[in-house]
Parts: sequence; C-alpha cells; structure tokens
Amino acid sequence: MDRRSLRIGGERAGGERQRVAIARALAPRPLCVLADEPTGNVDPEIGARLLRLFAEMNRMGATVLIATHDVGLIETVSARTLTLHEGQLSEDRSRRAS
Repeated sequence: MDRRSLRIGGERAGGERQRVAIARALAPRPLCVLADEPTGNVDPEIGARLLRLFAEMNRMGATVLIATHDVGLIETVSARTLTLHEGQLSEDRSRRAS
C-alpha cells in the first residue's frame, strides 16, 4: 500500500487534499459542479487532467462552472468562457471543438 494512502486529512499536502475533495464531490455525479480555483494547488499536469475531468462531466450532462485566474488552462478547453473585469462581465465567448 502506498504511504500517501495511509495519511489522514491534515497530513496530506494541499494539492492532495484538493484532489480528494474534488473526487468526493464528483463521485455522486452531480447535475451541477461549482469549482472555485480547482487547479490552484496542483501542478500544471494535474490541473490539465482535472480540467479534462470537468469537461467530461459536462459532456455527461452536468453544468460545470469554474472560477479561475489560470486563463492559459481555460484556453485549452472548447467551452463557453465568461470573463469578468472588476466584477463586470467583459467577455462572453463560445468555443467549439476543432
């Protein structure tokens, strides 16, 4: 058994805790997913994997709303993107898969 799997909540690194929380939230296949900075404490590779997971949840019918400052990561997904500037909607773009 992997040593990390034996750790309890407070002993896990921030990124590990975040991934566990996301897995716990997505396990029951919710109809709506609200994710606030889901990639904030993980490395870029894990962030990309999480974003693909959210995209798959969306393809399965869930509404997915992600709040993030990581514009580069969001640019990799073919999804509608709303951009806020100083609390106001400044851009609404729809993207289609290539």
